[in-house]
Amino acid sequence: MKSVGTKLRDDVYRALIERAREEGVTPSELVRRAILAYLNLPVQEPSRDEILDKLGELERRIAILEQAVFKRAGASPPQTAEQSSKSKRTAWDVLREQEITCVSNMKGVRDPEKIVESLKEKGAVILVSENDRCAVYPDTWSSFVETLSKVSSPDEREVLGRLGGKAKQLFRTLRAAGAVHYDFKAKRWVVDASAVEEAGRAPGPAGGGGEAGAGGHILRIPVEEAGDPERYMAEMEKKGWLCNEAARQVVCVWRETLEQAVADLNSAGAGAKDMEKALAGDGVKLEVAKTAHEAGLLWYSSQEKRWKAAL
Repeated sequence: MKSVGTKLRDDVYRALIERAREEGVTPSELVRRAILAYLNLPVQEPSRDEILDKLGELERRIAILEQAVFKRAGASPPQTAEQSSKSKRTAWDVLREQEITCVSNMKGVRDPEKIVESLKEKGAVILVSENDRCAVYPDTWSSFVETLSKVSSPDEREVLGRLGGKAKQLFRTLRAAGAVHYDFKAKRWVVDASAVEEAGRAPGPAGGGGEAGAGGHILRIPVEEAGDPERYMAEMEKKGWLCNEAARQVVCVWRETLEQAVADLNSAGAGAKDMEKALAGDGVKLEVAKTAHEAGLLWYSSQEKRWKAAL
């Protein structure tokens, strides 16, 4: 069958635009109609394969002509649903795909540090060196640490042989920054804790009067961004958080802070409606307790007359 070129003569293009305007349709729709007329199926009942072949040829021709029309008009073709979906990807989606995202690689990005900080709050592990700051996807980091812990040899080649994909890059990055070394006494590889900010790790229990807000002791992650919520919560709980899924969010509170809040509530003999009164002197504990209660992680047992948590 004669092929269709991708160039349109000026007179053909003008005629196409004029005809489309007269019929009140887009040039693409007019092209589609023309090709449908050109590719008439046989009068007799066609076979399934013939129909599929015709449809495939039709789609290819339409795509070629649409590209030519849009190119001649100096416009871009409309995005497909897949392209549109990709354009709406969040920083977390990119991290999940790339596994490691560094400030040094974010060329042209307005505020890369802000992006890394937002990834940290959503559960990423942050690696800090003298010249860079990198966000690591939680699953990648957990797998990396687990594999590293199983290597008893000081030979880097053995470590790299056991690590796969982006984990190799992770090891090299940490070695170059002097943030991972072999402990000959313990006979294992050790990551320098000062170079790691794990998953938005809370700064620890707040002081008496409490800070404004929860001081980083609470995380709220949209379910869509958590990927696999069950797996995400399991990983976060390994890092010291207590999580539950509620209202299309994964809600996490810092376990140690919640434990202290529960202890204070029961020490004060607080009832089901006495939470705010009992924790009024510590805004952080109060906020953590309220959030945990709303997420089903904290409740008052009327039978035992005490507060209990899913610790």
